[in-house]
Amino acid sequence: MIHPLWHRFPMVYQQLEQIQQRLEHVAVLREPQVHALIQQQINAGGKMLRSGLMLMLARLGNPDNDDLITAGAAIEALHLATLVHDDVLDHADLRRGSDTVSAKSGNREAIYAGDFLFAVYFQLLSEQNPATTDLATNARVMKHIFMGEVDQNGPSAPLIPSVSEYLKAIAGKTAALFALATYTGATIGQLDFTEKKAAYRFGRQLGMAFQMIDDLLDYTQTTATLNKPVLEDLHNGIVTLPLIYAYQNVPEQLAPLVGTAAKIAANSDRIAAIVSEHGLPQARQLATRYTDKAINALAPLPDARIKQELRKLTQQLLRRDH
Repeated sequence: MIHPLWHRFPMVYQQLEQIQQRLEHVAVLREPQVHALIQQQINAGGKMLRSGLMLMLARLGNPDNDDLITAGAAIEALHLATLVHDDVLDHADLRRGSDTVSAKSGNREAIYAGDFLFAVYFQLLSEQNPATTDLATNARVMKHIFMGEVDQNGPSAPLIPSVSEYLKAIAGKTAALFALATYTGATIGQLDFTEKKAAYRFGRQLGMAFQMIDDLLDYTQTTATLNKPVLEDLHNGIVTLPLIYAYQNVPEQLAPLVGTAAKIAANSDRIAAIVSEHGLPQARQLATRYTDKAINALAPLPDARIKQELRKLTQQLLRRDH
């Protein structure tokens, strides 16, 4: 099932169906239960935003290259691998409205499943035309993703990071994969060097804004809307942008509640109430700034209808509720 977000782009929608089918075909595990859960996640109606953006960028050049389907499946495999591992770290029971691999089969099986999906990613990379596969960029992005996770969750990570430390972490854990997707679309679409750089910048800024909105929604939406538990980061003692701003604004209210990760988890409801008043407005302002940066990054790209649609989609993601 392809997300309704793509209904107004019929050609992209059809290619996303092919990407989903390609990933289903290669993500085959011998362990029946883990295989079923991975296939369930592939077909659970996720936005496929990264591969969709890749396809849209390619449409600014050559949108008919067969490598797009394989490249899109590779990006989705890499994204799903990071989600499976994230669910272990976050003790998450739900993902896209379905049981996570870790909740259903255990953490060990989930780690194996995530590792398998990384292997699928490399397999799909190897099947692409070497002329349009930038292995150095792919390797660099993978490193950034892992470093972003370590920046946020490593043993020396600060309990209450600064805004700049938060931005550094999400630049790796989220924005790097968006940038890879848009850059890959521009590369396979045979855009020129300047346009590929612009595509990379667009994806990076959009990925930053996307993560900020994700962190906002954790405070403002319900489990039913998000298809995953709300206040999940707080329950795991993880501090994101809204709490960072709230702590800067009213440290006297929050300091007694956030001394350790365990205290943050235990006081999550009280913290959320304070953050709603003292952290959400600034967090939304920063997300808006990065959304504007993403839109401005599109300027060097060829003028075409799809460029206007990218602007609209970027603005739509700022206003999303899930």
